Amino acid sequence: MLNTLGFVIDKKNVKEYDREYCFFTKKYGKINLITKSVRKPLSKLSSQLEPPALIEIVFTPSGEKGLITMALAKKSYFPIRKNIDKLKAYLRIAKIINRLTITKQKDEDLWYLLSSSIKYLNKYDYRIVELNFLAKFLKVLGLTPNLKYCINCQAKITNEHNVFFDKARGGFTCNKCHKPSEKPFTSQIFKLISVLNELTLKEIIKRELNPILENRYVEVKKFFDVYIKQTEKYF
Repeated sequence: MLNTLGFVIDKKNVKEYDREYCFFTKKYGKINLITKSVRKPLSKLSSQLEPPALIEIVFTPSGEKGLITMALAKKSYFPIRKNIDKLKAYLRIAKIINRLTITKQKDEDLWYLLSSSIKYLNKYDYRIVELNFLAKFLKVLGLTPNLKYCINCQAKITNEHNVFFDKARGGFTCNKCHKPSEKPFTSQIFKLISVLNELTLKEIIKRELNPILENRYVEVKKFFDVYIKQTEKYF
């Protein structure tokens, strides 16, 4: 048997009473495990496996999907569970990790990012935490958007008021290279993305930049959603 700490990032029902859980774990990265009879009314494991808890898992390896023999919620993060916006933010974070990671590949940086993001989500506004996660997640993957050079001519971007975003290629173009179909990228959003790339969440909060990011959450998140969609072709 093996043991590790992990967070549930996905789950689905299988057979009559079983459930398959997808965890992102400290020791093994993303793994899929089956829990037998967890959907029966008297199951004791079900309550221990509700996201976004930090769970101690004991399991038996069995091919691609192991079998859970014990699970204990070490920390349940009730403020997240009780706040629908925070819970939805966690589920979006979990979904992205599930989509863009490979099974059974340990990643200490991503584990730290996920666990710290949940701690922050427990404490701060969900908008700043989610935006910070998206920026740092791309950094962990080595896919941080290039904000310094035009993706076409490689010229340095010196004026954020004349920047355009190429959705098809997932990068920025200068005033000289942009296509007529590309709309100018708002200078403030460009700066805010730079802030998220360069500063830690604690630094952002210390400099009192989080209210601005929270107010422009929709626009900044839209950029990351489009950019991440373009990166999926690499996985």
